[in-house]
Amino acid sequence: MKTVKAGFTLIELLVVIAIIALLMGILMPALSKVKETAKRVVCSSQVRQIGTAMTSYTADYDNRMPPYNTNIANTNPYLLIHSYALYRGENDYRDAGGRLLPMKLAVFYEGGYIADPKVFYCPSNKNSLYKYESYSNPKPWGSLPQNYNTRDETGNTHNQWIRMGYTYLPIDPRKKIDPSTGMPDETAGTIDSINAYIPLMTDIIRHKLEISHRRQNNYAINALFKDGSVTLCTDENVFNHEVWDQLESGSVSELQANYMVFQMVGGKRVGNGG
Repeated sequence: MKTVKAGFTLIELLVVIAIIALLMGILMPALSKVKETAKRVVCSSQVRQIGTAMTSYTADYDNRMPPYNTNIANTNPYLLIHSYALYRGENDYRDAGGRLLPMKLAVFYEGGYIADPKVFYCPSNKNSLYKYESYSNPKPWGSLPQNYNTRDETGNTHNQWIRMGYTYLPIDPRKKIDPSTGMPDETAGTIDSINAYIPLMTDIIRHKLEISHRRQNNYAINALFKDGSVTLCTDENVFNHEVWDQLESGSVSELQANYMVFQMVGGKRVGNGG
């Protein structure tokens, strides 16, 4: 007579499910941590690639920095405005043939110093405004209009620009400070004029909760310096400064906040920006 082997009882199945759920609860945070660490490594590598491109470009162009504001109606190519715009769709930002004029890091892409524009976007960026995918539909990247600008995932519209996923602010400390803003009106025209201890680019700086690298209440941003070196700033004094609240309230502009954070990352004391 054959013996029929009984299957799992309901209680046994519930025990197995409970064990699996417990293991998932233990493993998922660890896997999430590993994934974020990998993204941080990629981000740091990209920032370093941009630094290498900067070194090569300035060597080829007599130490001149790429234009910060390619506006044919403005005679100042280093006007300090919009630290993230790479292309703009307005007529003043196109040549006579209608071609978009590159500015900032886009010059490295068009000049062949950077092969893949994904390098301009940290993979940990949280806001779609600063993600590669937002500016490659329709393809190719570097073309306008883009569907994201017409209607983003929340139904909002944006200027027909192509934005990058880092904050780029190369400052010449010798430039005159505008007393109304506490910062200069122009960016650095040459690589030699940039302060060696103040970064020229960091991960995107906008809202504190959108800082790309965060674990619980610990924040970190990659910072690129003019010699091509990259450091990870984890200084609590930078992230606990009142400038973040001032930015949220509107008492300082985004550019003012960028400038103040850059100064702090470089070790300078910064007072109230309001």
